[in-house]
Amino acid sequence: MMDESRMKRICAIAPIAMSLIALAIVIEGVIEFGNHPPADEGWQAHIFQILMVAELPIIVAFVALSWRSLKRSLPTLAAQGFLWAAALGAVRFFSL
Repeated sequence: MMDESRMKRICAIAPIAMSLIALAIVIEGVIEFGNHPPADEGWQAHIFQILMVAELPIIVAFVALSWRSLKRSLPTLAAQGFLWAAALGAVRFFSL
């Protein structure tokens, strides 16, 4: 079984990695299709949606695990929130 510090580290890194992957998928879609996505949502849209929704419970778990030292965990939480918003903003910016 995992100890609390290992779980906290995983919950800190996973959303950041997932947001970066989602952002890479958006960039790949822009390179492949430009601002004119295909009529059918491709695999990119489905993976993006799964990543973005799956991040939220992990972020909540990170907050729950960091509750006692939340002030020290704020930079990580801010990075998670910023990258999550950046991935969503990229979709909106490129009208995908």
